[in-house]
Amino acid sequence: MPRDKGLVLCHLEDVSWLVLKDYPEVVRQMIRGEAGVYALYRRGNLYYVGLASNLMRRLKSHLKDRHKGSWDRFSVYLTIHHEHMKELESLILRIADPKGNKTKGRFASSTNLRLTLHRLMAERDADRRARLMGGHVARRRRRVKTRRTKGTRCLEGVVDRSIRLRARHRGREYKARLLTTGEIGYRRMRFDSPTAAARAVAPKTRNGWIFWQYRNDRGEWVALREIRR
Repeated sequence: MPRDKGLVLCHLEDVSWLVLKDYPEVVRQMIRGEAGVYALYRRGNLYYVGLASNLMRRLKSHLKDRHKGSWDRFSVYLTIHHEHMKELESLILRIADPKGNKTKGRFASSTNLRLTLHRLMAERDADRRARLMGGHVARRRRRVKTRRTKGTRCLEGVVDRSIRLRARHRGREYKARLLTTGEIGYRRMRFDSPTAAARAVAPKTRNGWIFWQYRNDRGEWVALREIRR
């Protein structure tokens, strides 16, 4: 069998189960003692997926165990012996959900993002409602977000359009924008915090929330930190 750096070394797909019955020595010659992933099919539909350290032995067992008569064709994928093979099997099971597999694949340490998705969706909904209501509702929403999070990402979603910013340094005026992503856009660059953007203008700047100004609801130019109050 050829060996290379790929995960799958050889594969044999969509073969009748009768090959195992009538030509066992031929199949054994090709996959004897080899490990990998295999799939069983019933009338063109995926029925079962498994991982085996000895593919030939496992396939022969399925001709006699509880899967007997439930599949008519099979595929085998000979792989390298890798620590992540079990994870690969779990991934296939969770995606394909074959009827013949009793258990769903499990990951060793993967984090389920459903709760994170729910939280972020709720955050977006709250941001949108605050923008629609405006006034003290929008200001309260900004205060809540900025107290929980540092940098400008805490303002993500609070504004539905970019806001113009300005700064004065050594007699010159510099322009930037607070983006809907919560970043500061300056000279075709994006910065994760007001201070980082300010240092692109004045390297010794310590507080970008004071350095940058924005126009408030009354049309007055005030320090960016006021948007957090």
